[in-house]
Amino acid sequence: MNEQQLNEILGTTCEPVKNRFQLSTRFQVAEIQRMTRIFQINEEQKNKHKMLAIKNLATMKVVFSNN
Repeated sequence: MNEQQLNEILGTTCEPVKNRFQLSTRFQVAEIQRMTRIFQINEEQKNKHKMLAIKNLATMKVVFSNN
């Protein structure tokens, strides 16, 4: 989803001079905060999965090296 699609969905307008969004209702502000939380959770899950994959790979190498 790109910035233009987000603007259409939320009904926000962007001021190019100030480079910020004009949010006129509480709903729009809450929606932006919700999307931010979703992106943060997604990033944390990526990091968790990477660490789990590294741990599994290390375990697999140890098992194969013993055999």
